Amino acid sequence: MNDEVLKSRQIALNILSRVLNKNQNLDDEFDKQSSCLNERDKAFTRMLVTTCLRRIGQIDNVLNQLIEKKLPPKAQNVQNILRLAVCQILFMQVPSHAAVSTAVDLTKQQKLDFYSKLVNAVLRSCCRNIEDFKNISETLNTPKWLLDSWIKAYGKKVAHDIAVANLTQPATFVSVKETPSIWAEKLNGKLNETGSVELPENVYIPELDGFLQGAWWVQDAAAAMPVLLFDDLKGKKVADFCAAPGGKTASLIARGAKVDAFDISEKRMERVKENLTRLNYKANLFVQDANKIDGKDIYDAILIDAPCSATGTIRRHPDLYFHRSFEDVQKLNQAQLKLLKTAYRLIKPKGQVVYCTCSLQQEEGEKIIEQVRDLFKVCPIQNPVLKPFIRKDGFIRTFPFQNKDGFFMALLQKI
Repeated sequence: MNDEVLKSRQIALNILSRVLNKNQNLDDEFDKQSSCLNERDKAFTRMLVTTCLRRIGQIDNVLNQLIEKKLPPKAQNVQNILRLAVCQILFMQVPSHAAVSTAVDLTKQQKLDFYSKLVNAVLRSCCRNIEDFKNISETLNTPKWLLDSWIKAYGKKVAHDIAVANLTQPATFVSVKETPSIWAEKLNGKLNETGSVELPENVYIPELDGFLQGAWWVQDAAAAMPVLLFDDLKGKKVADFCAAPGGKTASLIARGAKVDAFDISEKRMERVKENLTRLNYKANLFVQDANKIDGKDIYDAILIDAPCSATGTIRRHPDLYFHRSFEDVQKLNQAQLKLLKTAYRLIKPKGQVVYCTCSLQQEEGEKIIEQVRDLFKVCPIQNPVLKPFIRKDGFIRTFPFQNKDGFFMALLQKI
């Protein structure tokens, strides 16, 4: 077998094992382990691991049907080799013979020769019975607690549509400083209803027209929306809580605001600085917990992109399925409430606060706002481009099946 092919599968195995068995972050592991690959193999490795994580419920269902006796804990790598191979056979159109042979070679390379015959037999059986595995429910890929929470909040159809949308690779969007229709044409992209530009698939961002010139920045279409909730920001003093990686800070500046950006992480704030430098935008950057800002009645407007479970971004980060629990949601509620109470102290009378999370959990959206009704009133959103997204309760919610990350947004005013 080609050494480069085996190397890419080995790296995919290492990343998958670190995510599933060591609770590591997918993006961090990919950055650490894939640097030795060329761009083509790097792209394939990324797609293989993310597809496997997205489809792991279906994959494990197949393996449970094909393996009579459960593998022992010491054979975790065998389980993951089989997962990667089944993923290629059923969901990536890799030729069956190639997926089987690379899995067997990888088993031997990992000094697991004892299991090589099992791996070969299981995968050949999978190849023979592909048609039998095509109708396995796609909702099996979503943890039960999470799927149940979506059913309770939105009903079975919406929950099903979210689960299916999370199996897809998300589009890449950019926000532009000005004339988005012109930039959509320049970038061979599509202009959406709120002014974001959807890029073609498989583009290399740094080489695109306008990147080095700072004409635009990468930002999901839903992530670009919260800043649009504010009324006129020109010349207003605005705080951006939890600002990294800086997309919303840039959006605030683009609307004419004078921005103080806060983030507790020095490393993440460095990324904000890099992004603003490329865009030739200026803001006051503070590596600081926003809750520790001194004073009161300081800001005309405050944006809270609160820390959350991020269940609205699972298309991008399928490892979140394995890193989140309902208990995490409950713990994050305290941080979200604390930031809202800090915003109440720091906002000027009648000042506007936009609260948003990239979460699909109502505990981090609607139910949080219910707990601060004595501090804020929910304001009507005036921006006409947002009208199709405004619900009867005055909030905005986007979903992955709308070609956007899942977000909750609310426009509030100090009482």
